[in-house]
Amino acid sequence: MTGTRRVSDLSASSRWRWSWRWQWHGRDFSGLLMRSSFVRMRALGRPKRRYSAFCLPLLAAWLWCSPLAQAATPYDLVIQNGRVIDPESQLDAVRSVGIRGGRVAAISDKPLDAAQVIDATGLVVSPGFINLHSHSAAEAGYRLELLDGVTTVLELEAGTFPIARFGQQLGDAPLTHFGASVGHAWIRMLVIDPQAVNDIATTGKVDISGRAFTQSATVEQRAQIRSMIEQELLAGGLGIGLLLDYMTRAVDDAERDMVFAVAAQYEVPVFVHVRRGIDGDPAGLNEVIAAAELTGAAVHICHLNASAMSGVTHWLDKIDAARARGVDVTTEMYPWTAGSAMISSDVFSRDWRTIFSIDYADVQWAETGEWLTQERFAYYRQTRPGGQTVHHYIDAAWNQAALSRDHVMVASDAMPLMNYDRKVVPNGAGTSSRVLGHYVREQKWLTLSDAIARLSLLPAQRMAPFAPAFARKGRIRVGADADLVIFDPKMVTARATYLAPFLPPTGIHSVVVAGRVSVQHGQLLDTVGMGTQITSLSP
Repeated sequence: MTGTRRVSDLSASSRWRWSWRWQWHGRDFSGLLMRSSFVRMRALGRPKRRYSAFCLPLLAAWLWCSPLAQAATPYDLVIQNGRVIDPESQLDAVRSVGIRGGRVAAISDKPLDAAQVIDATGLVVSPGFINLHSHSAAEAGYRLELLDGVTTVLELEAGTFPIARFGQQLGDAPLTHFGASVGHAWIRMLVIDPQAVNDIATTGKVDISGRAFTQSATVEQRAQIRSMIEQELLAGGLGIGLLLDYMTRAVDDAERDMVFAVAAQYEVPVFVHVRRGIDGDPAGLNEVIAAAELTGAAVHICHLNASAMSGVTHWLDKIDAARARGVDVTTEMYPWTAGSAMISSDVFSRDWRTIFSIDYADVQWAETGEWLTQERFAYYRQTRPGGQTVHHYIDAAWNQAALSRDHVMVASDAMPLMNYDRKVVPNGAGTSSRVLGHYVREQKWLTLSDAIARLSLLPAQRMAPFAPAFARKGRIRVGADADLVIFDPKMVTARATYLAPFLPPTGIHSVVVAGRVSVQHGQLLDTVGMGTQITSLSP
């Protein structure tokens, strides 16, 4: 029985039993004493005052001495005397947080007892961060994200296939919670270019210059793609990932509208990398907003600053106008000044120097850090099509403009990371800490509570209508999942750079996943975690 039922809807005897169970899930006993005595008084037809005066002491003594009460204390874990910041309730005060059974069981202005206590004096206690946009679905990548305070890692832009097998590479006890959308691109590859799938299985590398990313689908292929997307949504996919910018020549209007129509039918979002035009051109944004408005689908625009470029403010104005018209559209940004893409990406087949307003000398080969020339760019594109570039084109002012709207979330766009032998961008190791350190403490672009909201609450609110488990995440309240971050606001700093992308941050004291301390004093305690896969079917 849940707390959604009203006490008034139950019989008197049922109310007493229900009230006890309701109180047992983390509430203090004072409300229980008053409620239970009142209900029993009414059931027996005796005066409220006389019954309460006689029975309250006896009932209190029984509760204190009973095995049930003894089992309630101490808590599994208590975070003591930290500055608890919960953006949803606007709580910002020194509190102690009691955790039991993987959930927040108490938030108190007094000390609490527990088998394990973390002294958070002088530190901030916040909800665990939720990364909506990460491609680091391997232990090496999840390790870096966890050290950066991320307790839920989601692969929503590119998605995956099949949903049921996502995360198997993480083992039986992943470090963080995880989930994914249905990957339109991967299904398209299976339908149009199955040999490319076999190549991935044998080499572990993805070549996005093949037929699946360049060739239009036939009517029959489009129907097959639709059917497979639908099957994966029924299996629990968190939405549909749509990489339009990587398939500019391949995905026509009919296929795009089909994806949005399926999303609307199954009431899930489309997470889209919009087609990129010349610096600031909003055509790609207009396209997906129109599709969402036509079909009624929800849409999430990935890495706004990287796609809009100097047009960030104009793009946000369009998004705000669409939201005012009732379009369910949201967006995110990442706090870095470079992008990363495979050198075989479709954008590099176009006039990318004009699109990004950069030249060859602004592009690095991610693996080695080599700054490229025209000749070396051509060499790698021919011989290493699956290799990653780092192209430096994002102005800090664009990031500031993105954060000027209070609905813009923060995500990392962390690149795939199987091991630490080859460099990638630092996004996976320092996105949260960069926001908290650089944007809050140094630049003062955000308040601390606002930054925490963009890293936790807003992503949880975006996902909760489509996956009920997110209603318990991104918050610190009784009954919420005990996914928490403890950090020093005066010290938290991203150390990862483009030349040293795997350096963990400083200032992240502890990270709790599902009630278990996974990081303490900035160190990963174990490679065995408490993470679980989140799907649309997760309770």
